[in-house]
Amino acid sequence: MTSNPSRFFRLTLALLLMLLSITPAPAAALSARRQPSSTAETSPQQIIEIPAESFGLPLAQDETARQYAKGSVLLQAGDNLQFNVNVPAGGEYTLWFDAAASPSAPTAPEGQMRVDGGFPIGDLRRVIFPIFYRNSTDTFPKDRYGNDALIRQIRLTRWTKVPARDVTFSQPYPLRIPLSAGEHHFDFTLTEGALYLGSIYLETFSPYPSYASYLDLQTAPVSSGFSLTLEAEFPAYKNDTSVRPANNRDLTVTPYDTYKLLLNTLGGESWNKSGSAVYYEFDVPADGMYAVTFRALQNTRSNFTVFRRITVNGEVPFEELNAFPFPYSTNWLDVPLAGETPYLLFLHKGTNTLGIEATNSPYLPAIQTIQQALLDINTLSLEIRKLTGNQRDPYKEWVISDYIPGIKDRLNAIAQNLIGDKDLLVSITGSSASPEVLTYQMAIDNLLFLAADPDKIPIYMTRFSEGPGSAAQLLGSLLLQLQSQPLALDKIIIHSPEMIIQTPPPPFSLSFAEGFKRFLHSFQPDPYQSIGASQGELEVWVNRPRQYVDLLQVMADESFTPQTGIRVKFSIMPDESKLILANAAGIQPDVALGVSTNVPYELAIRNALYDLRSFEDFDSFIRIYSPGALLSYIINDSVYAIPETQDFWVTFYRKDILDSLGIPVPHTWNEVIEILPELQRYGMNYNTPLSSGAGLKGYLVTAPYLFNHGAKLYSDDGFASGLQSEEAIAAVKFMAESFTIYGMPLTTSSFYESFRQGTLPIGISNFTDYVKLMTAAPEIDGLWTIDLYPATVLPDGMQLRYATGSAQASIMFKNTDQPQEAWQFMKWWMSTETQVDFQERLILNYGREYLWNSANLEAFSRLAIPEEHRAVILEQWKWLQEPVRLPGSYMQERELSNVWNRIVFEGANPRVALDRSIIIINREIRRKMEEFGYLKNGQRVKEFKIPTIETVQEWMEHAR
Repeated sequence: MTSNPSRFFRLTLALLLMLLSITPAPAAALSARRQPSSTAETSPQQIIEIPAESFGLPLAQDETARQYAKGSVLLQAGDNLQFNVNVPAGGEYTLWFDAAASPSAPTAPEGQMRVDGGFPIGDLRRVIFPIFYRNSTDTFPKDRYGNDALIRQIRLTRWTKVPARDVTFSQPYPLRIPLSAGEHHFDFTLTEGALYLGSIYLETFSPYPSYASYLDLQTAPVSSGFSLTLEAEFPAYKNDTSVRPANNRDLTVTPYDTYKLLLNTLGGESWNKSGSAVYYEFDVPADGMYAVTFRALQNTRSNFTVFRRITVNGEVPFEELNAFPFPYSTNWLDVPLAGETPYLLFLHKGTNTLGIEATNSPYLPAIQTIQQALLDINTLSLEIRKLTGNQRDPYKEWVISDYIPGIKDRLNAIAQNLIGDKDLLVSITGSSASPEVLTYQMAIDNLLFLAADPDKIPIYMTRFSEGPGSAAQLLGSLLLQLQSQPLALDKIIIHSPEMIIQTPPPPFSLSFAEGFKRFLHSFQPDPYQSIGASQGELEVWVNRPRQYVDLLQVMADESFTPQTGIRVKFSIMPDESKLILANAAGIQPDVALGVSTNVPYELAIRNALYDLRSFEDFDSFIRIYSPGALLSYIINDSVYAIPETQDFWVTFYRKDILDSLGIPVPHTWNEVIEILPELQRYGMNYNTPLSSGAGLKGYLVTAPYLFNHGAKLYSDDGFASGLQSEEAIAAVKFMAESFTIYGMPLTTSSFYESFRQGTLPIGISNFTDYVKLMTAAPEIDGLWTIDLYPATVLPDGMQLRYATGSAQASIMFKNTDQPQEAWQFMKWWMSTETQVDFQERLILNYGREYLWNSANLEAFSRLAIPEEHRAVILEQWKWLQEPVRLPGSYMQERELSNVWNRIVFEGANPRVALDRSIIIINREIRRKMEEFGYLKNGQRVKEFKIPTIETVQEWMEHAR
């Protein structure tokens, strides 16, 4: 063999470049990563390591940092670090981080990585780091009725090697960054949370080997005679608290009980988000090759295959486990990790970790096609609106193709792309009759219909981009379905390959006997809905569904009762409207939770509620609230309820549409009026709370107009309306002219749907629509955000942006024989610690759809929502002002709505309409004041104080 000097020179030069690859870090190292095996050697993969010492930041020295031997830094939101890397050869590289989320981080830390001043891949704008959780105990606690309760989850500070992945965790591999040979500048900024960061690695990309290649590298013996069963409901840890245990009554599921509800499976509908993973730790007696079988069920989605990414000790062993299929079945199946034959996995002696992560990567081509189709449809829809404006005349003919050249080709291109991916979907699911495939076909049919005659699109927008049957809405719902990957697990069996795991069906006699016993048991009363408490036990009625009541009972039994010795019995409230009758009959509870905001005043004025301000620590306790949130619960100097949840009214806007039209986000009503002509020119509009719903326009939506014009609802003494002032007249006039002159929509059946469709790309809405957009609008994910409620600019330049925020409240009945215990419970319930625990457990148990909008500002500040949204909401709550209630105030609320209707629909003069209503309002206020003892024969006999925000603030400031 002859030597080659040229080749030797090139190898030497490459080695020198690798050794000098990191600047300014002199300690940068190269290492090699091998696929896990027993003793087999593999080709080394180039890894460039950037140690934390090279970041130019002080190293962390606390306990978490000491768990990582190499040295790490603690980053807070906004912190930045930079480094240079000399890449020895051009190609695709993956980016990895040795990292651990700080225990203080309420949400998953996020960062962004710029390369040479930009983002070579868009997903580098959001690099998400995991937070891990584990069970606080090894067994399920029992509730007072003997049923399993969910185990409390606690944060697990765990160092792990985290790849930079796409934000939806849909890509089959970590992000692949194209880099040329030479020096590159990296700039990392932590944008949210707090993060311990160790070394950063740049690794050459290489795909996972096939199973055949993996097996060829193994030299360990095949195990024999070994079997270990892991109950799936007890993972060692997980990265998503919404993946929760659930009860299943199938006789083959273990453990099983005829009468009690046992949490004996994991997942199902709660384990459907790509990237959600659970991890199991287990021991094997010796190095060897083992098989794995799952006891699994996917009966949520008909004719749909879901996928899981399987890792062993942190690595995907081979390509076939990067997305392992679980088919649809109506019954539990024993699913071996297998292809044509069972897969053999190398496990080392001692503790191993099996990871199971939901993944929708096989559906990624279809998901990306749908996302692109939705963008194309939204873009084309906007172009058509720019041309046609608001006109939807079926008798008007348009020649759209003259104004939008190539529109037919664009529609056909969208349809053809979808047709190709529909075939891919059929090949994955194995069925052309699944709901997903049928939805696909309906969207394609709509597009082909419009492509056949594009000039008809203006009168067929309901088939294109508007309405529930449009192509856009069909594809949007399909996108959510493809991204969802539900799967339930009963158990995981680690076993030797020679064993065939097959669960026999239960005998017919056993099935019949168990069914008959459960049928008889169904006639027993439901203990969760029974009314009445034992002697010395607080009775609390909750005006919420059962899942809330169950969680409250568990938390009180775990925390409140052991701390105080006070036992609490929770029941679902039979009927909120009958609380007055319950009080009259003497069967009222001690405390009621979740009471609608208008109910406490009606009960208090009838002397049915306990004055909470009579407790010495009340004034100091209410510092957790917005001062304006208590106004509707105050009568004179007494307070008869405390806020439990709190709504918000903020501006929602579509960033993509406003940017496309060049429209700025308005911050005042004057600016809203300025953008209206431009919006309306394109067939769009601005939503206000007055547009939502029909019938009575309550204080919830009318009072802010009065507050922001500096008007008072009532006279200073409270015995007359305050609507006769010039400020009130100006407020009512603007409230009506928003519709009569400026053309805002009179009715909006669903702002959520109109916002998704783009017909109302901006407007004011509340927490309900916020949750819908966060959880059920994937097609506009990242295209919208929120801002403050528009301010009213007064003649002197002052800007006011008051808004209401009423939701639910907690009350104590006057007839309680345990007032001190009841007050202690109410303080515990609304404390920051309890509210944070409750909102976290709600998400753990039931998912993000159960976001809890606590009225406790400290607790809400720790809610797991985007930081920029949280900041806007908390800022808006500084302007929260509830309308004061007094005897007869319901008449003013009703008449304000009537005045608006008269002006808008009958063309009445605002001043005349108000004068007519003021007579009716004042008459009713005087009548009710006499009924409740404030007036006698028209003469004032008792003072009525009108509370203000300043009143509540003074209580807080002077509290002991």
